[in-house]
Amino acid sequence: MTGGADFAKLRRTSAAADAVRAIQEMIVDGRLVPGQRLPPERELSELLGISRPTLRETIRSLVSMNILESRHGAGTFVASLDTAALLEPLQFVMALNERTIDELFEARLVLEPALAALAAERAGPEQVAALRAALDDADPLVADVRLHALLAETAGNALLAAMLQTLATLGRSSRARTAQRPGVLDHTAADHAAIVAAVAAGDPAAARAAMASHLTRIARAARLSNTVHISGDAP
Repeated sequence: MTGGADFAKLRRTSAAADAVRAIQEMIVDGRLVPGQRLPPERELSELLGISRPTLRETIRSLVSMNILESRHGAGTFVASLDTAALLEPLQFVMALNERTIDELFEARLVLEPALAALAAERAGPEQVAALRAALDDADPLVADVRLHALLAETAGNALLAAMLQTLATLGRSSRARTAQRPGVLDHTAADHAAIVAAVAAGDPAAARAAMASHLTRIARAARLSNTVHISGDAP
């Protein structure tokens, strides 16, 4: 199924780059949707006004970004556009650049204390119960991700929650390494309990302070973990 997508011919300034942008725009505005099959190569190259080799380059680029996926014998399709998959190429950048860890936590320190404060203002009994249940998850990494996501959900701001999901995805490998450092999991559990207690008490200031303290502590551990990881020393 190719749907009713309106493929417009492109100017020849930088055809492959233009084609990438054109297909991205068609996805953003809903003319192409996840799971939709693109027209066959010959037809699509004619619709876009580019050569077939240029189209192949375009598709390779979009596949590498996890925007399209090629299925052998079936064609090229719009991928799921899952946030984690779209951000996956950036994980390599995060691993290479020690500075990005500092920037990641700087962003989290701007965002998450505010989310915790909003959660304290808006949490009802069901949300508090869910937060307390997340503290008891047997897998500490799962508990960590789940708790922060629940706090964002409880804050009641979908845009801020989406921003947090992006940051969480970018920090996934760093989180796993940091958790291996001695004492980190115990401190994290205590920090999380303090955050949930503040939210349950309806105390935005305490929730904000508890989250800021938690992130500051984890940022220090993450910097140490990242330095060890890049230098090649044993954790």
